[in-house]
Amino acid sequence: MNKQVSDPPGVRWFTRGADLGFARRRRRTAAKTAIGYVRIDLAGPSRPQCESLIRTAADDLGYELLGTLVLTATPLTRLRFLATELAVDAVLCPTFAHLEGQVPAELLTLADVIVIDPLITYCRWDPQLLD
Repeated sequence: MNKQVSDPPGVRWFTRGADLGFARRRRRTAAKTAIGYVRIDLAGPSRPQCESLIRTAADDLGYELLGTLVLTATPLTRLRFLATELAVDAVLCPTFAHLEGQVPAELLTLADVIVIDPLITYCRWDPQLLD
């Protein structure tokens, strides 16, 4: 039988009956994090709609959006650096065009890549597994 034990505010502890010998443990809920990526030259005046689309998709997919990287060209090195620094779980972009029509393999080693229109998720992978 599970019992909820209340301690400090905001912390939830769960324990099994003391007679079973299980210790108290803290319940952890790790939020998945993501960043958005938009190219200004492709989005043009619809940039706010692209950013809104990314925010909505992140929320619908259960990600905590840390921010959106908005650039004029495709320096994917900046995107890779930011994904590495923030240790995000996913990178969201509005369309394939924002990634120059292909998902960079270097980015897939760091995070999932989610293209919103059409909604396709490319899961991260380790290239050493394929060798």
